[in-house]
Amino acid sequence: MGVRIEAQAGHRLHLTGDIETVLDVPARGIAEGFSLAFSDGTLVQGTCIPGGDACRFGIASEGAAMARITRHGLGDALDLDWSFDWITLACGAQTLQPDADNESEDVLQLTLDIEVREEA
Repeated sequence: MGVRIEAQAGHRLHLTGDIETVLDVPARGIAEGFSLAFSDGTLVQGTCIPGGDACRFGIASEGAAMARITRHGLGDALDLDWSFDWITLACGAQTLQPDADNESEDVLQLTLDIEVREEA
């Protein structure tokens, strides 16, 4: 079946299909953009459209999934036909960084900015 991702009011990403959830896009993702990494190897860049509850998506790296971006209202909808084990959201303009051993390789790596808080 796969997963469909659309923007939702309040700077959220609504996932439907095999995975049903809503992801809040943090302030850094709203201002600088965000990236989505999928367990099949697909990497997607996203930007929030100012003044609206819509996003634009672009495929940064194709994985095994069949990816399709379609116009949805003011923004885009992303459809991925694959069974995913996990999906990760990372925020900021520099989340997709080249990380290749050989300069001729076209490799992108998702950089995660994770903060851990422990209760005293």
